[in-house]
Amino acid sequence: MFGRGLDWAWSVVGRFGVTPEKVEKTKMEFLAWLAERNMDVPQDPHGFLETFRAFREDTAGAMSVTDWILGLIIAAILGVGVALPIVIDVVNTALENATGITATVIGVIPVAVAISLLLVFLGR
Repeated sequence: MFGRGLDWAWSVVGRFGVTPEKVEKTKMEFLAWLAERNMDVPQDPHGFLETFRAFREDTAGAMSVTDWILGLIIAAILGVGVALPIVIDVVNTALENATGITATVIGVIPVAVAISLLLVFLGR
């Protein structure tokens, strides 16, 4: 289902010189940069963008459009591929013993995380 959409997305960002290899290289450089500074990947959207901006300024100067696209793709990989599944797993474990309003509130957490990730993509 997502295969054709991902192909289309890569063709669009490819026009800006972004390739899967370049994204992976930048992601690994970013994680190494964080490790050198004893920092974790920021969990909030604003913190992630600020940290990624500091990384790009520290390693390559001012951010360009390509850098913004790379940042969004890396945020998607780390957020949707790592953070969201962990949150969903923890919520599902918590929902086993929760009832009523507690279950409703806990059930909203993955949606809130997904909305936060969407805000990262929108740059808010």
